[in-house]
Amino acid sequence: MADLGRQLHEYLAQSKAAAATGPSADPAPPAAGGSQEEAGDSGGLRAWLGALNPFPRGTSPVWPWAGEADPWLPGLSHWQRLAGSGLCVLLAALCFGLAALCVPLLLLRARKFALLWSLGSLCALGAAALLRGPARLLREPGRGVLLYLGALFGTLYAALGLRSTALTALGA
Repeated sequence: MADLGRQLHEYLAQSKAAAATGPSADPAPPAAGGSQEEAGDSGGLRAWLGALNPFPRGTSPVWPWAGEADPWLPGLSHWQRLAGSGLCVLLAALCFGLAALCVPLLLLRARKFALLWSLGSLCALGAAALLRGPARLLREPGRGVLLYLGALFGTLYAALGLRSTALTALGA
């Protein structure tokens, strides 16, 4: 085992010396039992995998929906936004599941159903806003989004403000 370690160190010393003097016409094969990356040389595995990387060195990959930072979320990194979005999706699924439990009693519990469904919708919209960015989401709204938001807030107004079961069921 000590002989293998000694051979590896000799090989690495040779490859560092060859890299310092210039490219060699006959490069030596890599040592068995360890990679250059593990030994501290930054050229080994990274150089091999560099050809598989679709992004040029020094650039970052484009994030799924937004390449630019959102001015409304200046302090959040992409991973924090992704984690927050995942949490919002989980909360939306919980609210939609609880609302589905109220469906058999829709005529008796229409307001509870509408509140749970609307809260789930708001959480789903929050997840999309965290992923895409709230400024971009509000800057480019479509007609369907505006109609959906109108129905959502109309349902909440009928359930909380008017306390009307018929209007709540209609909005939901």
